[in-house]
Amino acid sequence: MSGTRARVRAALVLSLLTAMALMSTPATAVVSGGHVMWVAPPNGVDDTANIQAALDACVSTGRDCTVKLQAGTYHTSQLVEYNFKGALMGMGMNRTTIEALPNLTVTLPDSYSEGECLPDTSSCLWPSLIIFVDGNIEISDLSIQVPAAPGTATSGWTLNGYEVSSLLDVLRFMGQRRTDVSIDRVSIEGQPDMTATSYGVAFGYGAGFNVVNGIILTGELPRSSNPYDYYFLCGSLTVQRSSFNNLFDGVSQQGFLQRSQITIGGEGGAGNQFRNVYIGMDLEGSQSSFFDVSHNVSSGIYGGMWVIPWQTVFVQTSTSSYLIHDNQFTATGPYADVLYLVDNFSDPWIKASLWQNTVTAQKFLSEGIGLYNTQGTSVWGNRVIGSDGYDAIGLWMSSHDWVAGNKVNGFAIDPEMGYAQIYLDPSSSDNVVSCYTSDDVLDQGSNDTVNCAGTVSPVKARPIGRSVPRTFRSKPR
Repeated sequence: MSGTRARVRAALVLSLLTAMALMSTPATAVVSGGHVMWVAPPNGVDDTANIQAALDACVSTGRDCTVKLQAGTYHTSQLVEYNFKGALMGMGMNRTTIEALPNLTVTLPDSYSEGECLPDTSSCLWPSLIIFVDGNIEISDLSIQVPAAPGTATSGWTLNGYEVSSLLDVLRFMGQRRTDVSIDRVSIEGQPDMTATSYGVAFGYGAGFNVVNGIILTGELPRSSNPYDYYFLCGSLTVQRSSFNNLFDGVSQQGFLQRSQITIGGEGGAGNQFRNVYIGMDLEGSQSSFFDVSHNVSSGIYGGMWVIPWQTVFVQTSTSSYLIHDNQFTATGPYADVLYLVDNFSDPWIKASLWQNTVTAQKFLSEGIGLYNTQGTSVWGNRVIGSDGYDAIGLWMSSHDWVAGNKVNGFAIDPEMGYAQIYLDPSSSDNVVSCYTSDDVLDQGSNDTVNCAGTVSPVKARPIGRSVPRTFRSKPR
């Protein structure tokens, strides 16, 4: 017994000495235990150097390691790391917080006219809080907040000639080599921002925040200073059990992405929460990639998610698969498209299946599920709810799509401007629609097969409020 007590006392003393050493660690030091780099406790002022040093130390080991943040709130400006292979971990979403300092200096040239420089922490400061270039990165168990007052998230930067003060990204991942990213139990939160330099206001979206993207995976690493000269990116992104609040986008994927696998959510409690955003999930342009978006709860002003083309400089040469299922999508604003897909006219790349989603439009003249120029997309077993809307499911210039078994009787069409619960526009063709007998269907397309007893003939069509599909808004970048 005495030997046992001695060992216990020795263990307690060792633990106490270790804790004291951590608490007394100089602000610029990093404590290493095996392959764990402990960052000194928050100093209450600026912890940028401490966190950057820990990330650098992990890379210098040449092997996987973990940067461990302690409890409390770390204040930081931009962090940039290349070839990081390891984990950045906190003590929990409610215990460890990374908080962006206000008025972050940005020296990134305007990509539209001047091209871009490789990000660093001195001569090329991007409007991104944390950038990882290449690597195998895991981030978990922490919160990241951007509390800056309206108009003060950055010192200002230009994008396509517009002055912007919003932070472009909280977490940005890009590279020229395979890059794999896993996000688990991370909370990201910005603030509403309706100043003239807020991204959403400057570009005419009518909704502003001090952050554009919560998380972004993108092939935007510049190969040269020429505008839009980027490396292609391949790899993976998994985002699970995380939350996004007061951002323009929650999770974003953009152009020059190929041979990648993107998982957002998942069953067994792995779904994510999106609220007070313009759009929950923003997926833009890819090739030879696979997407699985499931079991998320996404509420956005304009919609829960979209899949749309990126800039015209990225031309897809192969298709990508999108499985979108078992989600709850809500749009809280008017004129919204809660869930919609827009394919390229000349270079189609979307191969999609949408099933067992609940789609809710809360304001007037909105659309539940919109398919624009899609080819071979299947939509089945979804529930669409709303009132005073254009349509529950709309096919615009789409062909060879399959729509079956969707519950749309809870979607009320606006009596003056609406179309039908299921609508096929005059440019659609060769689609197959099967629905419940009480559903209201208007088929103005050609060579469609419609098996619905409630079909409305074109001669009885309601007044058309929009003669062409509403234009989608691809984010400038």
